[in-house]
Amino acid sequence: MSDAEAQVLLKTVNRLYREGDHKRARALLEVLSDVYPDNPKVWSALATVAHDNDEMTHFLAKAAAAHRLAD
Repeated sequence: MSDAEAQVLLKTVNRLYREGDHKRARALLEVLSDVYPDNPKVWSALATVAHDNDEMTHFLAKAAAAHRLAD
């Protein structure tokens, strides 16, 4: 998948989340995190749907690490 495809899928995640389909939004984000482990936007989005603070902290750390790799 290209970065353009990742952006389209992230927009789909946002739409699903806005429509209240949080379960599908998170499932798609989990797939995206496997395909794009170095994409900080994916990890940041996962942090917004985290089940608890520990999970959110983990996802934000992944986002920060991915951001450093992108620089």
